[in-house]
Amino acid sequence: MDHIAVSINIEPYKEETEGILTAELAEIGYNGFLTEPPVLKAYVTAEDFNESHLRLLLETYGIAVYSKEFVPEKNWNTDWESRFDPVTVNAGKGCNIRSPGRDSMIAVWPETKWRLVIQPESSFGTGHHPTTYMMLETLLEMEKSGSIKNTHVLDLGCGTGVLAILAAKMGAAVPVHALDTDRRAVHSCRENARRNRIPHKIIVKHGDASLVQRNRYGLILANIHKNILADEMDTLSGGLKPEGGHLLLSGFYTDDIPELTGAANRNGLVLLERKEKEEWVLLHLVKKTTNNQ
Repeated sequence: MDHIAVSINIEPYKEETEGILTAELAEIGYNGFLTEPPVLKAYVTAEDFNESHLRLLLETYGIAVYSKEFVPEKNWNTDWESRFDPVTVNAGKGCNIRSPGRDSMIAVWPETKWRLVIQPESSFGTGHHPTTYMMLETLLEMEKSGSIKNTHVLDLGCGTGVLAILAAKMGAAVPVHALDTDRRAVHSCRENARRNRIPHKIIVKHGDASLVQRNRYGLILANIHKNILADEMDTLSGGLKPEGGHLLLSGFYTDDIPELTGAANRNGLVLLERKEKEEWVLLHLVKKTTNNQ
């Protein structure tokens, strides 16, 4: 599929501006992002590119300088992978993530317990973004405490499938469920599960939170837009097993915390841990036991 690569000059450069702009662009169809400050490079399929919408959005943030480049389908993965450096989360007993084209670099990778091969294509989920990084980091911490083994896991808004794949490798109950409303992400997740030799351990479906199975999951992962998290909090809570199921939420900013924790509390969820990285937030929530409700 052909893409348009838009290079946006953020002056003065601020990580907060970059993060907000990335989220806004994602809302209008952009689904691949790379940063080399002060330039944010955003990818969108050629058929979804609307320059009028782009200009209107950039004007909102006082940005006037940008350029665009047509990226033919045959060059898309090459263009992306050339900038996709391996990511390491917690060297030693953690995990690292690389693209399929980085086999020659295996000798210089930090030693880790888990090694994932992820083709980024146009989906989020390479571990570079703070929200994905925090989700991976928390999964590793939960594995250490024994909270992943034989646990039924759902990855809602799976993207590349990196979270579902790591959970499956850690010994989560088979099959791990993965859902996404983007058919390209569904295909990407399935292909990455195959690349990691665990296609039999993950079921990937096209759909939204309406497909969440009630009272099934010991762990739900949801790294998606804040509005969806707030609107679907009752569904997410209902999908957790009543005996202390875990819910990891990310994809939002510090200003969004009160709204989401309020929705969580109204649906029988209590905050176990909060993380912040570059203005982005992760909330680790746990479902109240029957005795505490």
